[in-house]
Amino acid sequence: MSELNDVTPALEPGPYRTPLEDSLLDITTAMSAEPSVEALLNRILEEARVFTGAEAGMILLIEGDHLKCAVIQNDLLATRYGTGELRRRLQTLPLPLSEPSLATHVALTGATLNLEDAYASHLVGPIFNHALDDTTEYRTRSLLALPLQTTAGTVIGVMELINARREPDVIIPFGTETERPARSYASLAAVAVHRGILDEANFKDTLTDLYNRRYLSLRVDEEAGRYKRFGHPVSVVSMDLDNFDRINRKAGQPGGDAVLREIGVLLRRNSRRFTVVARDRGDDFGIILPDTARAGAVTYAERIKSAVERHQFEHGTVTASLGVASLPDSVTAPEELLGAAYQSVADAKRRGGNRVAVL
Repeated sequence: MSELNDVTPALEPGPYRTPLEDSLLDITTAMSAEPSVEALLNRILEEARVFTGAEAGMILLIEGDHLKCAVIQNDLLATRYGTGELRRRLQTLPLPLSEPSLATHVALTGATLNLEDAYASHLVGPIFNHALDDTTEYRTRSLLALPLQTTAGTVIGVMELINARREPDVIIPFGTETERPARSYASLAAVAVHRGILDEANFKDTLTDLYNRRYLSLRVDEEAGRYKRFGHPVSVVSMDLDNFDRINRKAGQPGGDAVLREIGVLLRRNSRRFTVVARDRGDDFGIILPDTARAGAVTYAERIKSAVERHQFEHGTVTASLGVASLPDSVTAPEELLGAAYQSVADAKRRGGNRVAVL
């Protein structure tokens, strides 16, 4: 959110890398901080289009026995219809995996297709599904379609790059040299989707819809690893509700659960997209702020404390104690970061609560 003042330092210059390597590295780094799979897929597809010269692109994911459009980028059609209407048109046309088409062929076989003319007759192979073009009055010509595969080899979707352009009005085939970078982006898309599936299944707290303690620990370790590799600071904020036992005695467990759900909403509302917000245990919460030094984390914690105190809960005012710890400002050993945040919040509680303590 724009009002947050978290500090993002400049990157130190490193060894020479090609633009493609820089792009892939940037996306890999973003994947450790961006919780939105859709945002990641949009970025991956956009970069894939840049390095292959594709006019447009789609990422389709397997859901049950269908392929469904997850992301579409087509500047021409977005101008014609608007982004929302374009997505609506394509999302109403899921492709049954049993229906012959280029996309379903890639999904079922794991093959890569590089076609000069998608409309050309395929007497012994897959055929082009005209319904997608018909609903948008578009013409697909050159097409590069790649499978999204997990490390176990399971195909979970398809990336399509459409109409390679040499000039604004000249569509050309995708050269074989574009397949290698396209495969790299397809691999990153597969990792993003697979990770999103695992996150939803294994790492969510069912009461608050925040991440759970297991995910919090994994991400602290991951961000500490990024600090070791790149020197990026990372901060952890631990939050403990004050006198939560009183709320449970007054309102019972249903009332306490309602408070925890509202706290989850407040934390999401007041956190940036790449902030990792988790329910740690009971009425304790943990927040990871990637690329954020201690000063920015303190600003964030003060904002959260005020938001909780101002919020009108059904069973009266709720306050919170928050503790801040940062790497390398508070501790220098990555394995000490989470414990330092716990130490800070305990200090805030000892000093009367409804305050922010900093190690």
